[in-house]
Amino acid sequence: MPLSTNRRRLAVALTAAAAALAVTACGGGDDTDGGSGESSEPLTFWTLESEPNRVARTEANLERFTEETGIEVELVTVEETAVPQQMITNAASGTLPDVVDHPMVMTSRWLADGLLDAEAAQEVVDELDPSTFREAGLEFATVDDTVAAVPTSGWGLIMHYRKDWFDAAGLEPPTSFENILAAAQALHDPENDRYGIVLGNDPGHQVTQQIFEHFALGNGCQLIGENDELALDDERCVETFEFYNELLTDYAPAGTFNSVDQRAAYLAGQAAMMPQGPFTLHRLAGLEDAELANCAECAADPGYLAANTGIVSEIEGYHGDTAQYGRISNLGITVDADTENAQELVKYLVGDGYTEWLAQVPNGMIPMRTGTPESPTEFVDAWQQLNMGVDRDGTLVEYYGEETVTELVDGAQNFDAWGIQQGFGELVGVLYELTTIPAAVGEVQNGVLTPEEAAADVQQKLTDELDLIESAG
Repeated sequence: MPLSTNRRRLAVALTAAAAALAVTACGGGDDTDGGSGESSEPLTFWTLESEPNRVARTEANLERFTEETGIEVELVTVEETAVPQQMITNAASGTLPDVVDHPMVMTSRWLADGLLDAEAAQEVVDELDPSTFREAGLEFATVDDTVAAVPTSGWGLIMHYRKDWFDAAGLEPPTSFENILAAAQALHDPENDRYGIVLGNDPGHQVTQQIFEHFALGNGCQLIGENDELALDDERCVETFEFYNELLTDYAPAGTFNSVDQRAAYLAGQAAMMPQGPFTLHRLAGLEDAELANCAECAADPGYLAANTGIVSEIEGYHGDTAQYGRISNLGITVDADTENAQELVKYLVGDGYTEWLAQVPNGMIPMRTGTPESPTEFVDAWQQLNMGVDRDGTLVEYYGEETVTELVDGAQNFDAWGIQQGFGELVGVLYELTTIPAAVGEVQNGVLTPEEAAADVQQKLTDELDLIESAG
């Protein structure tokens, strides 16, 4: 369904919901006092962290918040791929959550759709002191000079690679397109169930978008070019489609792969390289029974892959550019929220409850708030000591060393992403909702489109969506 149809339906539904609320107000109002911080209803908090161990930690964290404040919170888990449509559905029925955990690509989109209260978020940041947040976090959350949601954590996409295989073959680390292609060719051995690389190519999964965007940024392919015009039909974007397709066609296993499928192949010792976020690092160390490494060497040494995996953050394309894609998670306060209580919850989650929030998955939740005015590095220092294991204990430093941890932290400050900082965050939200790039990647892989045609097709689709955005407001 074109996103413009979704938006029209949302506008009609919100109008109907507003009329219904007006009738309700004439009948005597609700159980709240209009945002004074007192309410008989619990806050509703949506989180994207749905794995059972993370849910348990968050529930315990929220119980402590309730004990301290008297404010009750109902935790609801929502899958990241479902949250855009879920927000539209709940907005139409007048049941938006009070606080919503979400990726940065949705902040501008939801603000434009009238779902987020930017003023409430800005007040939280101002009270906590903007200097205690990473600049990148605030920049990616800012729309029209206002922080529209409060940044909590972030991660940069990294290339995991088998150091043992690279060293044995005398290969350079996969820091560039040339090095990646050379390594993929040298290490690809499908007859022995070993592949040069495992990539995301699921047409409905955001990991495909994230990996493509990572490579595109490294090659100087931008969503927005000169004069604030769409630039996805640029030669460098065509080259990125060609590069991605060559890897998929010549050096990756057959089939459709999302992030879970990628991990499974790498954990089985079947892939020389895997571009993905850092959420797999604890699994490589053998610290989660649900996804244990099962490579040939892993039976005797469950942490073998951690010891023999290198990471590369920034990728260099064909033209000397280097970049790393990154993603920040934000906490948004909705327009239907019990505002003061919602602000108290957000302040807690990036304050007294922050370290426990990050402890859900430390390797994938690098703090966007570094500390407090009195203790500027408090949260970063605490994060480095967090246990990243699920069934066994272990820290990032213990398994990967100080240098790797520093690279992960530096990436959280310096990474890049399409369009948001240029003021086109709403269009980026559209791009992710429609999974336009993943669909184009699949069409190139299946021979439906050439790389040139795919770039032109994406350019036209987003031009149409941008026209709709501009005409709407």
